[in-house]
Amino acid sequence: MTIGKLIYNSIYKPTGWIRYYLGHFGIRGWFDLVSGEKKMVRAARKQKPIHLSASDGVITFSFLTGKRYLHQTIFCIKSLDSLLFGQFKADIYSDGSLKADDIAELQQIIPESNIFSGEMMDKRLEELLPSARYPTLRWLREWHPFFRRMLDIHTQPGWSIHLDSDMIFFKKPERLLTAFDRKEAIYMKEQLEHSFFADDEDILSERYQIFCIRLINGGIVAYDNDLVDYDDLEMKATVLLKAYPHTSAARVEQTLMSYLLFKQNALPLPEKEYVINYDSNPDIKGGEVVKHYIFKAKLPYFKSEWKQVP
Repeated sequence: MTIGKLIYNSIYKPTGWIRYYLGHFGIRGWFDLVSGEKKMVRAARKQKPIHLSASDGVITFSFLTGKRYLHQTIFCIKSLDSLLFGQFKADIYSDGSLKADDIAELQQIIPESNIFSGEMMDKRLEELLPSARYPTLRWLREWHPFFRRMLDIHTQPGWSIHLDSDMIFFKKPERLLTAFDRKEAIYMKEQLEHSFFADDEDILSERYQIFCIRLINGGIVAYDNDLVDYDDLEMKATVLLKAYPHTSAARVEQTLMSYLLFKQNALPLPEKEYVINYDSNPDIKGGEVVKHYIFKAKLPYFKSEWKQVP
């Protein structure tokens, strides 16, 4: 190993997250973010049990989470509970990092939730999507947890909806409940000006017959899992990796998810109600059903926003 690589691997790479936070928030902002998240973690662990419905006729919200994100998942579910009064179910899937003690903690706080460990899904997927037949899809799942939303949550029978954990609901999500009743494919609309695909949409469609819906954000996605052609998805995933060997996991996942939603004529959620916050000082108009906190918006999320959940 060269001296340059040694310095990169031992010093530069491990401290990347520090440079990221200092660059985005400054020293004071970083302190507020870190201390705010620690308070959120402690508050999540002290939560009284959140009791959910056992009825088959209510919507099930699915979450992919991990050891680092349990507090976010708990507060997202708590915000939904304050609006739906427990009339929903929660399926929680491990991103591969949940251990037995994490699962026990979740079961104590959300007793009626269904928790799927990584080991459980490994066995289930070997039956549904055997690695011998779907080697690329299975490799993608090991490449990055992003793909577990598509391959763990959305291989359950029927219609399902997944939510990112770093969201807080402030009003009853009527549009999500309607989509559940109608079994509609829906998605949260990206509110930046560009999509994060492996390539330009025209090139993807003309060269590879991968047709995409623009401006999809994975924070909320729902579709009918029974309509997915996994042989076709395996082929498209293989084509993408061969054509774009240096692209990121996020771009591959976004391209494939958009392709699945395109095939089911998915509809966007109203962007003034299902809001994505990108900035540490977002321009909030009022009337939001949910706020999704990404990038610099993590500062107000950890500092104060989670405290609004009753």
